[in-house]
Amino acid sequence: VKEKITLLALVNMVFERPSSERTLSFDDVAERIEVPVDAVERVVMRALSLGLIKGSMDQVDGTVDVTWVMPRVLDDAQLRDLAGRFGEWAVTVSKTKDFVAEQIPTFA
Repeated sequence: VKEKITLLALVNMVFERPSSERTLSFDDVAERIEVPVDAVERVVMRALSLGLIKGSMDQVDGTVDVTWVMPRVLDDAQLRDLAGRFGEWAVTVSKTKDFVAEQIPTFA
């Protein structure tokens, strides 16, 4: 049961971050999932092997780069947060399109 709670805490930690900010330090992970820093590597390896997350680990730098997290059922607050992120993403895409249009006038 403790392992499941620890893995869920890791998945939640990753899910709460924007996709552009999913490089996590071992120290941050250890603090959030309440395990010693030397246990983070084992927890991340378990999450990777179960397919809960995808990414890579850098033991030298002590970081985890997560590229994908398994979707799960969301509560109302998480759905509102996700909707806000989609709104921010749409604004970023629009600004990028406008920037490219300024650089290449025939694009628009």
